[in-house]
Parts: sequence; C-alpha cells; structure tokens
Amino acid sequence: MQKSEFIAKIKKLAKTVYAQKSNPDADPKDIEVSKFPVIDQFPPLKKVMEDLFDFQYEPFIKDIEWVAPRPTTFRIKLVNEADFYLIYQGKNGTDKGLFIAQVSGKKYFLESLPEEQQASEAIARLLRFDYANVGKAAGDLEGGDLGGDLGGDLGGDLGGEVETEPAVPDSVEDL
Repeated sequence: MQKSEFIAKIKKLAKTVYAQKSNPDADPKDIEVSKFPVIDQFPPLKKVMEDLFDFQYEPFIKDIEWVAPRPTTFRIKLVNEADFYLIYQGKNGTDKGLFIAQVSGKKYFLESLPEEQQASEAIARLLRFDYANVGKAAGDLEGGDLGGDLGGDLGGDLGGEVETEPAVPDSVEDL
C-alpha cells in the first residue's frame, strides 16, 4: 500500500467515525461517505454529473469545488488537470435543476438534450488530452532566448552596404 492510498483510507475512516458520532442512532453500514462532499450538499449537481458522465463520473473527476455563490458555480477538476464549470440557474417547473456547462470557454445549456450531448462530447475531448504533461521543457524560452541567435542583426546579410541618411542641417549656416 502506498502512502497516498493509506492517507485516503484514514480520511475515509475519520469521516465515517465523525458521521457516527454526529448521528449515533444511524447504522454504521448505512453511513455512506462520498468522495465529493459538495455533491452531498447540493443534490441537483449529482443528477447533472450522472447525465454528463453516464453514472461513471468518479474515476474521471479529481475534485469538485464550489467557486461562486451567485450564480452558484462549481469547478469540476478532471484527473488530467483539465477543468470545466457547471453553473446552477435555478429550477424549472418540474423541480429539475437547470445548469449551464462551460467547457473550454463554450456554454452548453443542459436543459436541451442536444446541448447536453455536445457538452458530454466536449468533456470527453478534455479527457482525451493529457493536460498534466503540457508545459515548457526545461530550458525553453529562458532569458528571452527564442531558439536562435537573434541578438544583434535581425535582417541578416543582404550583400550590400547599408545606406545612411544624410544629416539634416540645423541652420542655414551649416550648408
């Protein structure tokens, strides 16, 4: 067992013990500790996540953060360090939460099935790319170096002499 797995188990046990202490009448087997506590606090979010990820969102999500109170905005961090936003817009007549998904700068209104499918495809594209390994290699663009010796002459040698403008006289006496 690795250190990170051990820490995760301890955190899960601590949450379970805390839940048992706060509600001693509950059966310990019935106490379920979610990987994402924000979903427990905001139930419409779970439905949207299940719609976008087809009930399999936990392996693909690293964290869910509540980033703004109004409009209620959640940052969904994916396992490859990419992220997208879900913005809560209230409830419609059927008590279903209305959300807007903002993926790569484009907004998808999730009350419409075609746009929900487009949002799912955009999230799938984010998951296909490995954002964690994107970055500058060591030594790239350090100190203003753009990959070549551009220090002095930018034009190169054109084979002829450089023309200079004649000096403009300051007064008539200099003529």
